[in-house]
Amino acid sequence: MNQSIAELKQQRLNKLFDDCQQQVISQIIGPFGLSTAMFEDRNGGNVTTLHNFKREDSDYVATNSDKKLHAQSKKKYDEAVRSGYEVKKKEQAKGAGEKVWEDLRQDKIKQGQDEYTGRNVSADGKVELKDGRIVGVDLDHVVSVKEIHGDPKIHLALGQDKGEATADVTRIREVANSDENLALTNMSANRSKGEKDLKEWSEEKRKDGSTNAEKFDLDEQLVEQKYQEAKKHINDTANKALLKKQTTELLQSGGAQAVKQGMCQALGLLLTELVNGLFNEFKVLIKHGVEAGKTLFGEIRERLARVIDLVVKKIPDAVSQMFQGGVSGFMSNLLTFLINSFLSTAKRFVTVIREGLLGLFRAFKMIFFPPTHMTSDQALQEGLKILTAVVITSVGLLLTETMGGFMATVPFLKPFADLITPVLIGIMTGLLSAFLAYQIDCLFDRYRNSQSEKFIDELLTDAKRRDEFATELVALSETSLGNIENYSKSISLYQSIGVTLGAAGTAAAATLASLEQTVVETGEQVAKSFAMIDFINESQSEIDDFLKTL
Repeated sequence: MNQSIAELKQQRLNKLFDDCQQQVISQIIGPFGLSTAMFEDRNGGNVTTLHNFKREDSDYVATNSDKKLHAQSKKKYDEAVRSGYEVKKKEQAKGAGEKVWEDLRQDKIKQGQDEYTGRNVSADGKVELKDGRIVGVDLDHVVSVKEIHGDPKIHLALGQDKGEATADVTRIREVANSDENLALTNMSANRSKGEKDLKEWSEEKRKDGSTNAEKFDLDEQLVEQKYQEAKKHINDTANKALLKKQTTELLQSGGAQAVKQGMCQALGLLLTELVNGLFNEFKVLIKHGVEAGKTLFGEIRERLARVIDLVVKKIPDAVSQMFQGGVSGFMSNLLTFLINSFLSTAKRFVTVIREGLLGLFRAFKMIFFPPTHMTSDQALQEGLKILTAVVITSVGLLLTETMGGFMATVPFLKPFADLITPVLIGIMTGLLSAFLAYQIDCLFDRYRNSQSEKFIDELLTDAKRRDEFATELVALSETSLGNIENYSKSISLYQSIGVTLGAAGTAAAATLASLEQTVVETGEQVAKSFAMIDFINESQSEIDDFLKTL
């Protein structure tokens, strides 16, 4: 048993050395090699979320187009900004048929009602107030232009980048001046409201203690109805546009990332096999030299052929890795978007999500759906090793920028910092992953061996108990046999006494009375002997029955 444990330890050490080589190569080629070359991760991911767009800075805005929209949303609201959202006046119209502000006003006048007070509006655009004054009517933005400009969601959803220096606000202007957001009311109420929120303005107290609703004779039901209609129209329009924009971008960026991640996984597997095979073959070549009868060129060609054959055999696995990587790439893009809807993640965390998701999927699949050739504890062992590698790789990715900054502070390393840092981090994460995998293997080995040792100890204890019981049984049998021998001697002695007494009776008839007394005593002694024989026979039967039960 000790020899088998020693052999197992040696096997684990050999596997540790092989895993160190394998892990270092795969880490340098994979997360710190191909991924760095194929992916350009951004703060906040590939799709701008509303959470990130609301930030004051644009560091977490995904694209340059969205950065223009962000810049537009952060512009201070003034006359210049307001003019960009206004419908043109009649004198500003450039062509016939172009709808201007006066056209929108006339369309509302035809409806013949002040939409805040309910009073009738004449065909020439006049309305009588409750104090008898006749005033003109005008259009009011129910949700003010200032409020619309200050809503980041509207800019992200409806703003457009048409290649100009600033964002195009055509769609924002359309929703701001839509029929649902325009209300015809008297000029007095319109000027008093200005850029304020309609409901807040109507409930606002005036100096005389009355509200604006009372001052301007507003119909609360009409005001509420128009307010809700305008809010709903603007929110629905923005939500639909934002959903369409983000869905399109998620599909496009997710598809692109799926292709890249699939290619990265497939190429990583094949390159790892190639480099590992070349390393092993040339290590053997250097150690043993060229075989007799072969040239160095021929030896190298033969070994290269073997390596290429191994790589070709890995192509089916590479295809499987490509599919898994593609799914992982798409899902990591979606997961990054969902996380950034609540938290802003820096680009290094975006990288961790992308690189770690596939490893997590493999680990949990191994643990909860073990292959048919593995037991549950073996699957748990392998799953924990995969999880460990994911954690170590994630930590390494998070430390890459820190290590790169440190390397850049060393004068003679600064020109090579970007090249050296991924290699060093890859080596460290590979070695640490292999070492922790070795420790997990040792832990499971100790657990299995401890279970085996407990079982053997129980067997030895049980054997010892059986041996003690057998020893006691032999001693009892020897005692019983000794008693039988003594009983046999007693019977022989009693028979001799009987013969002597019989001879004495024939020779001494004169002493009959004494002889009869002796005969009686002898008869009693014989009865006792027979009783003793019966006892011996019964004891022998009990011993036989006892032996049969064992």
